[in-house]
Amino acid sequence: MSRVRGETLVWEGPHPTARPCSSRRPQELRRLPGRTGRAQPSGDKSLRGNSLPELSLGPRNHVQAGTLPKPALWAEPDSLITWGSPATIWCQGTLDAQEYHLQKEGRSVERLTPLKPGNKAKFYIPSMTEHYAGRYYCYYHSLAGWSEPSDTLELVVTAPYGKPTLSGLPSPVVMSGGNVTLQCGAETKFGKFILTQEGKQKLYWMEDSHQNSYGESQALFPVGPVTPSRRWMFRCYGYYRNTPQVWVGPSDPLELLIQGVSRKPSLLTLQGPVLAPGQTLTLQCRSDVGYDRFALSQEGGHFLPQRPGRQPQAGLSQAKFPLGPVSSSHGGRYRCYGGRKLSSLWSAPSDPLDILITGQLPHRPSLLVQPGPTVASGQDVMLLCQLQSPMDTFLLTKEGAANSPLRLRSKSRAGQFQAEFSISPVTSAHGGTYRCYGSLSTSPYLLSLPSDPLELVVSGAADTISPSQNKTVSWGNTHESSPHPQDYTVENLVRMGMAGLILVALGILLFQDWHSQRRHQEAARR
Repeated sequence: MSRVRGETLVWEGPHPTARPCSSRRPQELRRLPGRTGRAQPSGDKSLRGNSLPELSLGPRNHVQAGTLPKPALWAEPDSLITWGSPATIWCQGTLDAQEYHLQKEGRSVERLTPLKPGNKAKFYIPSMTEHYAGRYYCYYHSLAGWSEPSDTLELVVTAPYGKPTLSGLPSPVVMSGGNVTLQCGAETKFGKFILTQEGKQKLYWMEDSHQNSYGESQALFPVGPVTPSRRWMFRCYGYYRNTPQVWVGPSDPLELLIQGVSRKPSLLTLQGPVLAPGQTLTLQCRSDVGYDRFALSQEGGHFLPQRPGRQPQAGLSQAKFPLGPVSSSHGGRYRCYGGRKLSSLWSAPSDPLDILITGQLPHRPSLLVQPGPTVASGQDVMLLCQLQSPMDTFLLTKEGAANSPLRLRSKSRAGQFQAEFSISPVTSAHGGTYRCYGSLSTSPYLLSLPSDPLELVVSGAADTISPSQNKTVSWGNTHESSPHPQDYTVENLVRMGMAGLILVALGILLFQDWHSQRRHQEAARR
C-alpha cells in the first residue's frame, strides 16, 4: 500500500507488486479532502481498525491502545529525503492532546511536547541518514485517554552516489498514441528499481532487477499509450533488498517527447564531428521557425536535455547544447527537435549528426598516398589506410572539413586490413592534412587512435575541370563510400576506337577528293 505526502511517494505496509505502465494502470492517487499538500491512494486500507493491542512506551510502562481518533502523521519537506538534508516529522491530533509519542519500528518511543494550541507536535531531524529511515507511527494522550495509532509513515533516505540511469528504448521520442519502454539500469546490483512519474500526483511503479549480458542490473518499464495531454517526466531509483528504505538516486530526469509534423530544425557541431576525449563539445540546433525551446536526443535514449530557444534575428531561433568535456559515452548519433511552450508536441527530427570519439581502440593505422604527397592538378590520387589488427571500417578525415568523415569497409589483403580512398581527378581544393581511423561494428562511434597526419600538396595551373568531370568520393554523411577507384580502361579503349574511326573516315574522304581531282585533270588533257 502506498501513501503520498505532498508530491512524494511513501510506502505504507508491504511494498507493492510490480505495476507495468502499459498493461495495468498505476495506483491512482487522490487528495485528502480539506488537507492541503497531502494525499493518499484511493481505496486506502491502512491501519484503521487494526490498532495495536499494546503499545510499548518504555521499559516498564505499558498501556492499552485507546479509541480516540487516530492522529495524522507526515514528513516535511516530504518523506523522500536526500542524505544529509534536514527533515521534520509531524504528528497532529486533537486540541486537548497533552503529549505525543512517536514510535519507529525497532526503536523506543520518542515523547514529543505539543505545540500551542496543542493539536500537533514535531520531531526534527537535523541531518537525514539511514539511521532515521524506517516506518513510523504516532499517537497522543489526553484527559480522555490514549488515541489509536496513526497510519504508518515510511521515511526513505535517498543517496546520490552510484545513481542509476534512465533511458527510453528505442528512443525517448514517441509519436502521439505510441508506446515506449523505459530502462532503469546501474552497474550496481540493486534488488529492485522504482520508476516515478512527475506531476500533480506522483505515480510509481516497481520492478525486480535483472542482470544483462554485461553483469549490470536493470529493469524495463513499458509506458503507453503516450498522448500530448500532459508532460511525461520520469525518474528512477534503485535499492538493495536488505535496505529497502535507502534508495539510490534519483536518476537524471527523462522527458518523453511527443513528435509532431512541424518543420524540422538543423543540427550542427561547432568543433567538428571527430573529437578526442576531454575536448569540449557544443551542438547547435537552429531553425527558421520561431521555436521557443529545443530538445536534443542521442540514439539509444541515454539523455534528452532541453534548452530555451533564442532568436538572434527575426525569423530565426536556435539553442546551444554544451556537452563537453567529452568521453566515450558522448559518441553516437544525435537529432534535435523544436517545440513551443504552450504545446507538448515537438517538430519532426533534424537530420542525424554523428559524433565520433577517438582513442577508444588501442590501435593506430597508417596512412599512405599514391603516387606521392605532391601531385599535379588533374592527377588520380589514392589514400591508403591500413592496419595489421582486425578492423571493420576505416574513416578518412580532412582537417578543417565540417562534413562527416568518409567511411569505407575494411578488406583483408596480404595480412593487412585496409581501405582505399580515391580522389580522381585531384584539384587544388583537395590539398590539406588528412588522417584516418579504424572502428569496429560493435561500437561504430568509438574510433582508434589517429594515423600520423598526411599533407597532400596539389600543384599546377588553376583548375579548369567542370563539376561533372570531378569523380572524387564525396564528403557527405558517414555512409559507405565507393570502395574502389573508378576503372577508366574500357572508357579509354572506347575513346581510342572512336578516334580511329574518325581518322579512317577522313582518309576515305581525302582519297575520294584526290581521285575526283585527278579524273578532272585527265579529262581536260583530252
